[in-house]
Amino acid sequence: MKFSIGDPVFVKSNDEEGIIEEFIGKDMASIRAGKNNYYVYLEDLEHPYLRWFTEKNNSKSKSKTYIDQIIPEKIKARESGLPTGCHLVFMPIYVFDEFDEKVTKLKLFIYNETPADYEVEYQVRSKSISLFQLNFEIINNFEFYLHDIDFEEMASNPTFTIRFIDKLRKSHDQTFNLQVKPKKLFEHIDRIKFDNQAFFHLPIFDELSTKPKLEIKVSSPRSNLKQVTGSISHFDFQHVFTKKHYEIDLHIEKLSAEWQQLSPSEMLYIQLKACQEALDLAHATHQKMLILIHGIGKGRLKDEIHLLLNQTNYIKRYVYEYDPKYGYGATKVYFTD
Repeated sequence: MKFSIGDPVFVKSNDEEGIIEEFIGKDMASIRAGKNNYYVYLEDLEHPYLRWFTEKNNSKSKSKTYIDQIIPEKIKARESGLPTGCHLVFMPIYVFDEFDEKVTKLKLFIYNETPADYEVEYQVRSKSISLFQLNFEIINNFEFYLHDIDFEEMASNPTFTIRFIDKLRKSHDQTFNLQVKPKKLFEHIDRIKFDNQAFFHLPIFDELSTKPKLEIKVSSPRSNLKQVTGSISHFDFQHVFTKKHYEIDLHIEKLSAEWQQLSPSEMLYIQLKACQEALDLAHATHQKMLILIHGIGKGRLKDEIHLLLNQTNYIKRYVYEYDPKYGYGATKVYFTD
């Protein structure tokens, strides 16, 4: 059965009428029904004209139904198929050429599968260039459409930076950086095509953690810095040259005396905060280079630091390679003039 954009249709699975807004590949379409938009398979649609004619004739013989006779409709629970938490969802859009189908762009959504409401700050960057940014609110158990992104831009390994703030518990405040490597992107697309699914997703978090109160003591083999409490909004140039240093050890035991009492997310927050402050200080004092000692471990800290460096405008380049002194446990950062 053929349909066109703008056609009225009847959705057989939920007995609802709507209008076709857009085709998603060859098997799905985007339907607008009242104030709602959702995706359905074409095989679940039919033209409503015969139903209209039949209902019109039957309505002549129907008796009146009064408002107190109407049974309240049970609200159906929303089912997204995603686990508890917040997720970044990617829906590939396909076009067909003579021989095969290919992906031209992806639609991006935030799915909130938690009982909380959030304020969200969203940004996607590619090679330090901002592609899109948006501040919005998302309610519990709901999804929010973000934007489209070209497949070529998606394949260039952009960074998605998303900050969530619980509207009722402001101390629950976390920022997340996500990336999809090109190889992984193709694997996701191949898998959903094989499984006949409409989208793939990246988990952002299961449960939002509290923002730790910082009391950071930063030290390095070549310098001892005074204790820093809270965030620094400007530089104290009177003492800046006494704090100048050319390497910083970001192991958590070097940054916090109470590190054993911290959760993994709190440790990472403290480490990245110390890294950002060290970068700002080095750039403000016109250093040419800074060594970030992050260790090897599972590589989480190193990956987050590299994401941070990719988003920092005054970074000229950074080098991660074997060094006789640090092994693979450090990254050398070079600043712009």
